[in-house]
Amino acid sequence: MREAESKGRIMSKTFEETVKGGRLTFQACGRQAHVVSGRVLEPYLEIPDEIHGLVVTGIEKKAMLGSRALREAALPAQLCEIGDWAFASCRQLEKVWIPRRQIRFGRGVFKGCGNLLQIPFREEENQALSEKVSGLLAMAPVMLEAEYLLSPMEAGEEVWLEKLDARLEILLDRPDAEGYSRQVLCGEEDLMASLDLYLEERRRQKARLCYRRLLNDYGLGKGLSERLEVFLRENTKGCAYQAAWEVAFREHGSRRAYYEVFARAGCITEENFPQLLADMGERYPEMKAWLMRYREEKMRRADFFAGLSLD
Repeated sequence: MREAESKGRIMSKTFEETVKGGRLTFQACGRQAHVVSGRVLEPYLEIPDEIHGLVVTGIEKKAMLGSRALREAALPAQLCEIGDWAFASCRQLEKVWIPRRQIRFGRGVFKGCGNLLQIPFREEENQALSEKVSGLLAMAPVMLEAEYLLSPMEAGEEVWLEKLDARLEILLDRPDAEGYSRQVLCGEEDLMASLDLYLEERRRQKARLCYRRLLNDYGLGKGLSERLEVFLRENTKGCAYQAAWEVAFREHGSRRAYYEVFARAGCITEENFPQLLADMGERYPEMKAWLMRYREEKMRRADFFAGLSLD
């Protein structure tokens, strides 16, 4: 009897262990263990599949909240649940490897993780699918504010993609001024000094959505693709709002993929091209050279077709 009681106490204890990238506190219960809290010491954190023979199946509420050093995390293979705000406010977090299995996500697991770009699957047999949907999975909890889309087993399926794009269109359809009055009434007007600034930020938010979906275009229909490009084109340099250019240049200045989407959407014109170069100045010389080559190639194609005759 005493032996059983002692064993029970041992198996329910809390203990600390050093893992790859940090030091974690675990709560043991039976043959399983949950991560209770942790200190991240390196940009890459790997939560082990097992610890002292216990299968790691959960990450508790606020376990990694606000970890400043964390950029990439690999979660355990038998993970079943992630508690509320487990990775919230990990502002440098870019990638989270997860198992493709049924996982119960709490509220706000990735709230405030504005740099989250990918949620890939860790299993080798799922890598082809992972490459297609990891960027879309990362969009769901942060940019789309749609935690119900955090479903590894459904990600990439037709119904899931339809839900994701439906949510995207809802956000694009929202009036730009929506929420400003409520913000003022709640005494938060200092967050956006004027309605004009508020509208500009809302446009940038929509431009970010357009870029991310066009860059992660798995399952993207032609109609929605054209709509996203039209939005970028109507918010390019020289328009009343210049959100498409501001997001590409000021937020992703060295990432060629954004300039390629910007160009493909028809955002570069003869009228605004000198302004684009002027904005870039001496910054991002490689991207500036790419823009100049793009324009030259575009002009050569235009001259070629203009010289064709139907004789």
